[in-house]
Amino acid sequence: MQGTGYRWNELDSDFAAFLFKTLPLALMIVNDATKIEVINEAAQNIFNISNEEAYLQKCGKILKCINADTPEGCGECIVCRKCILRKSVLEALNGKVVSRNKGAFHVLHQDEVKVLTLLITASPIHYKDKTMVIVITEDVSLITQLQGMIPICSVCHRIHDEKGEWMGLEEYLMKHSEAELTHDICPVCSEKMRLKHALSK
Repeated sequence: MQGTGYRWNELDSDFAAFLFKTLPLALMIVNDATKIEVINEAAQNIFNISNEEAYLQKCGKILKCINADTPEGCGECIVCRKCILRKSVLEALNGKVVSRNKGAFHVLHQDEVKVLTLLITASPIHYKDKTMVIVITEDVSLITQLQGMIPICSVCHRIHDEKGEWMGLEEYLMKHSEAELTHDICPVCSEKMRLKHALSK
């Protein structure tokens, strides 16, 4: 198989710009004042905002975070102290480390407050003597949240899924969440097993 002729350390700026523009993840470049310098096309589509409108806005403003419109503004109200997006950007700026955090955001979507679970990856970048942060924002709400009524058998505890199939609780949790299951024996079952073992002798 013949290569492209490129060596990664020789990629030109046109190709780097092309990658930034076309990657299917929402990317933002944030300056040391935690304001947006540029966003890619995926971010423009997801957040329904142009690059020009996003320029020098705070991240919460383009995400339409409900706290961005408080009198204090994005990053300044009490709730913002727990914001994982702000935390990720500050960790990248101050500690010069790559951080990956997940958390809930309350955003305004079509005049309704919606809760999104976002996975934020922030990495410091250095360009022309400036430290900035590249931020990748992924909406993992459908992966991490179990919502609504879940029909479960009251006898065997199998779950009736959206396809009409019955599956074990463990299988359902692994398919519909990021939970990792581990096994143990509760004290009640442990006692039952001990009694059963003693009676079988």
